[in-house]
Amino acid sequence: MKRESPGSEIRINRLEALTDGVFAIAMTILVLSLEVPSRSQVTSQSELVQNIMSKGYQFLSYFISFFVIGSIWISTIRRTHILNKTDYKHLWLNMLNLFFVTTIPFTTSLLGDYGEYEFAEVLFHLDILILETIALVQWQYLMNNKDLIREDAIDDSNLIYYRKVYIFHVIVPLLGIAVSVFTPVWSNLVYLVIFFRVFFIRR
Repeated sequence: MKRESPGSEIRINRLEALTDGVFAIAMTILVLSLEVPSRSQVTSQSELVQNIMSKGYQFLSYFISFFVIGSIWISTIRRTHILNKTDYKHLWLNMLNLFFVTTIPFTTSLLGDYGEYEFAEVLFHLDILILETIALVQWQYLMNNKDLIREDAIDDSNLIYYRKVYIFHVIVPLLGIAVSVFTPVWSNLVYLVIFFRVFFIRR
């Protein structure tokens, strides 16, 4: 009787459960970057409105971070969906990915409070850059180990398209780092181009 390899005994649903759980917690904790004003700061409705309106940049940082995490989660789903099985190298790449997902609430909070400083902006972009680079490495690992992929999951035309997508997502935070040198406060707006990816990458 043929003995199964250790990697083939790892259930994909366990990987999915851990991944979804970490993303869900990170996206929930992210809202804590929006601080509710204390009673000592607000004594009237007009002051409350003024206080909330002054947090426009924090809200923008939260919005962008939430959808960047969402984009990374969708990318992760795409890679997990095509799996037939996994192995320990792929699992460790996934764990490395999840580690940097958990740091996004911190870098987002830092960005909201100190967005005028280049360091805070670069740290946020670096966090996203590492995540997108890991995603590209994971994709390439799967392409080099196609025994992990379901035979009916993907065709050759999609292989080229998704490689372009992963490279595009690596370029975006690099662009953010470059922009932060000139205008730190607004450099995170570069992530809005993700919503218009269809205009940059064709199948």
